Amino acid sequence: MVIRRATEADIARLCLLYQEFHLYHVLGIPDRLRIPDGSRSDASESNAVQQALQDIIQREDAVLFVVAVEEKVVGLAEAYLRQDEEKPLTIAHCYGYLQSLLVSALYRKQGLGDALMKAVHHWAKEKGATEVQLDSWEFPEGPVPFYERLGYRTLRRHMVIDLL
Repeated sequence: MVIRRATEADIARLCLLYQEFHLYHVLGIPDRLRIPDGSRSDASESNAVQQALQDIIQREDAVLFVVAVEEKVVGLAEAYLRQDEEKPLTIAHCYGYLQSLLVSALYRKQGLGDALMKAVHHWAKEKGATEVQLDSWEFPEGPVPFYERLGYRTLRRHMVIDLL
């Protein structure tokens, strides 16, 4: 296993991993997310994703880590450095924000997600962050227990009630 920063050479594989990431969430919360209906051309969508990945790779305030097993990229962690400014009722602080974490289904339960998160934590700390935050969809097979096992706690909760 090797954890490293993504390069432009990884973009094609990263696109496939992000598709898997989205499908995982669609299956967990089909009342909120869906698979694209194809109304936007596949080439246009692919180009947009590739350009977004190139942008992330080049940013100073972002990181895209990959985990490779036998030189095959099988997981990713996308994170950003954020700064909350001081306001009359809040305290300013710098933090890492985990946007996406995925280990391909065939490679889960092998410690790869833990290794990616350690890399994110180290990167954020090097950038001056005092914590790492994330948002996660909650569903039975979802990732919340994984994050809790790493020591993450709920700071704020977004709740909803169905009225239908």
